[in-house]
Amino acid sequence: MATNNISQFSGSDVAIVLHKPRIPPFLTKTYEMVDDPNTNSIISWSLTSTSFIIWDHIRLCSQLLPQYFKHENLSSFIYQLNNYGFKKIGLQKWEYEHYWFRPGKKHLLSNIKRRNQNQKIQEHCYQENYYNGVVTELRSQRDFNVTLMSEIEKMKEKQDDLANRIASLREYLEKSDAKFRKLLCLLAKGIKQVAMQQAMKNDEQTKKRKVEDIAEICKTLVEKKMDDLVAIKQVHEIMQKKQKLRLRRKVDDF
Repeated sequence: MATNNISQFSGSDVAIVLHKPRIPPFLTKTYEMVDDPNTNSIISWSLTSTSFIIWDHIRLCSQLLPQYFKHENLSSFIYQLNNYGFKKIGLQKWEYEHYWFRPGKKHLLSNIKRRNQNQKIQEHCYQENYYNGVVTELRSQRDFNVTLMSEIEKMKEKQDDLANRIASLREYLEKSDAKFRKLLCLLAKGIKQVAMQQAMKNDEQTKKRKVEDIAEICKTLVEKKMDDLVAIKQVHEIMQKKQKLRLRRKVDDF
């Protein structure tokens, strides 16, 4: 039966069929699980379509892993992702990417290869070197922190000394301010006394001016009255002269 089916293809087609790369079941199942739109609330492609995101790892373990992989072990699933070169790129969420893992391009899964033992050893050496580098960096950071703490202590001593100086200066300023306030009070009292004396002097001058003005007015009135009296006297004398003349004329007529 298989021979009859193969005979339907040409020689080149048979070679393609026979040499078609086999995709590991783990990759196929993972792709189908991510690509299923009904489970987007649990696991789905990212907006950039260059990675996939596990939104709910609890439901992933309880619902999807048993369905696709016959187990509920998330660590095992993550371990397999690492073995096939997937990288975790999300710090705040479960997001993984692989260059050949893309939506709508399931045929690219054949390019994803499982890491061999040499790669694991190399990665182990890399991790060990990285760990040693981190340890060295931590030691350098520790030494730096010790130096920094020493500098902080020195700065704290300088700050305390400066605070004491500021307190002394503040006390001096408060005493100077009290003396200055007393001096201002004395000066204000002196100015007030001078002002009162000047006001009294001004009042006396004003009263004197009023008296002089009244005297001048009275003098003017008196002079006017005198002028009026003189005028009345002159008129009276003229009237007497006229009356005498009239009497004389009457005597002469008799």
